[in-house]
Amino acid sequence: MKKLLYLSLALSLFSCSSSDDTPADTPPPPVIQTEKAYTYCSDGAGTLNPKEFYEFTFENDKLTNIKGRFYPIYVQFENLFFADHITKLSYTNNKVVVSQLEEANAVGHNEYHYTMDNNRLSKKEHYYVNNSTGTSSLSFAKTYTYEQDKLKSAHLVFPGPGNYEYFTTYYYDNSSNLTKSEFLERINGVDNKMTTTIYSDFDSAANPFKKLYLINDTFFEKSLSVNNFRKKETTVVNLVLSIPPKTSIKTWNYKYDANGQILLYFPVP
Repeated sequence: MKKLLYLSLALSLFSCSSSDDTPADTPPPPVIQTEKAYTYCSDGAGTLNPKEFYEFTFENDKLTNIKGRFYPIYVQFENLFFADHITKLSYTNNKVVVSQLEEANAVGHNEYHYTMDNNRLSKKEHYYVNNSTGTSSLSFAKTYTYEQDKLKSAHLVFPGPGNYEYFTTYYYDNSSNLTKSEFLERINGVDNKMTTTIYSDFDSAANPFKKLYLINDTFFEKSLSVNNFRKKETTVVNLVLSIPPKTSIKTWNYKYDANGQILLYFPVP
């Protein structure tokens, strides 16, 4: 059974506690390239299921193929994972197209078009590709802005009735780890809802999501830090209705190898 591939050797498993911030003169952690990842370790859904894992293929240091797709559904203790669904990534100049292919009898599939600027994500666009009629009109567009080489904000726009807009602002600590995000929902020009997320309990391991950030929003969120947060506290405040805020907490109990590097896939007894 294949394990994760590191620039450092993976020898054995053990759990690792959080550590202090890495000093500024410490070399950056090694870049991790994973071949497999459990949905529990990556998407953080439900409990560990040995049959639910992604398989990744890289060519020339670029992710080109993903086997397995997770569909979040908002019912407690439930998730949907298709082990045989394929996602393909193609690269042309500064463009990346992510095609979420479906079974042979499907009507079509989703495509995400990414524009890169100096190897940084600049824009994301979503289209639906119908097998008979071709590519649909733009479903949504998301633009990204940076400050001091870190993602500072993202602006998501859904064209059409309702004029739905979403604004995300990101905050980091001195170790370049994401500590907070603020997600504002605006409908027809009126601020409707604010979601604040606090990230904490960072380890000192390299971030294995750095090469996987185009897969879905969860992978993207995890890729923004140098290390890996193990606690995420989210509070949703309705800005229109007088209802109590809703808070949820998610924690991860990652496994690590003998070098302190994170493992997203490992033998399960």
